[in-house]
Amino acid sequence: MNSEKIKVGIAGRWNPRDKNAWSGIYYSTCAEIEKYFDTEFFFYKWPWHVRERLILHKQFQKLIRKKAAVEFLRGYGKYFSKQLEKELRGKKIDLLFVPSAPQLVAYADIGVPMVYLTDATFFQLQGYYPLFSDIARYNIEQGVAMDRLAFEKATHVILASDWAKRSAVLDYGIPETKISVVPFGANLDRIPTETEIKKDKNEVCRLLFLGVEWERKGGQIALDTFYQLKRNGFPVQLTIIGCVPPVPVTDPDIEVIPFINRHNNEEAGRLYQIFRQTDFLLLPTRAECAGIVFCEASAFGVPSITTDTGGVSTNVINGVNGFALAPEAGAEAYAQKIREYFSDDAVYRQLSKSSRRKFEEDLNWEHWGKQFQQIAQRIITK
Repeated sequence: MNSEKIKVGIAGRWNPRDKNAWSGIYYSTCAEIEKYFDTEFFFYKWPWHVRERLILHKQFQKLIRKKAAVEFLRGYGKYFSKQLEKELRGKKIDLLFVPSAPQLVAYADIGVPMVYLTDATFFQLQGYYPLFSDIARYNIEQGVAMDRLAFEKATHVILASDWAKRSAVLDYGIPETKISVVPFGANLDRIPTETEIKKDKNEVCRLLFLGVEWERKGGQIALDTFYQLKRNGFPVQLTIIGCVPPVPVTDPDIEVIPFINRHNNEEAGRLYQIFRQTDFLLLPTRAECAGIVFCEASAFGVPSITTDTGGVSTNVINGVNGFALAPEAGAEAYAQKIREYFSDDAVYRQLSKSSRRKFEEDLNWEHWGKQFQQIAQRIITK
């Protein structure tokens, strides 16, 4: 069957036209699929009675000092699974693509092959992300059961990292032959050309910390790394984007930009120029399923200095587009790595070139789209 004759249904929890949904992953994956196939979207908002019931549930959990992942409750999943099942009846869909929405398919009889996409299992998120800490036991059990059902029902599963694949295999018993690891791409409206990338490092080492969650992204380690370098007489500047440090920052070589709207042309242009002028992305993250920012840094030939945690090591390969240090590494280890690679012009230039090459080979949405197209074709033509 030719690609143009295949119709792919896309079912999710958010509008695939929304560039903010799931860090832009909904928009980017759907845009790639539309290059190859005819598509139809299925996404659902909470009706008022479901929303009110779940809000009450969350408030009750707060009273007993527990968190609630209400979207991973069985009742939530059954409601939306039935909505999708009902809407699919009579539709001429050849393949269903479900990006990180087990709630829509776990309890549904969808009747067509399905490709499921996610960056982590619900099981492995427990206690890993702050958002998924201290969730009530029954909520975890229902969430894991729902998530596992989505994996089991999928004809094929696309995962963003080897870390997620290990959990799918070991925790959910999913066969490796049913899984493809395909990294995400860079969510940039404008990708720099080779000629737009700076060829050499700056005279002063420019570090970029880019993240909304200061604690989870390792903000204090990044700040301590900057101070460590400066105390040793190393020429360095640090730009912090996306959050405000909870500690006073008065050093003139630190710039704090609390927020940049990527979908505003002027602000997106500012971020573009900052990336062009950056020597290293410094992100000592404590928890990370994938990290699209590493793809974005690589697009600019900017090496990432980060942490070997979660799915990071699929996107950041040591010596290729940066380094993922051990989780226990402190500011001194980060500072040492930066000094080592910034102090030698030829070594830094090579690392920058291989960072861009890594982006061109793997860390872009076109690559993801081609992989999806091949997987879809195999499923449909079986």
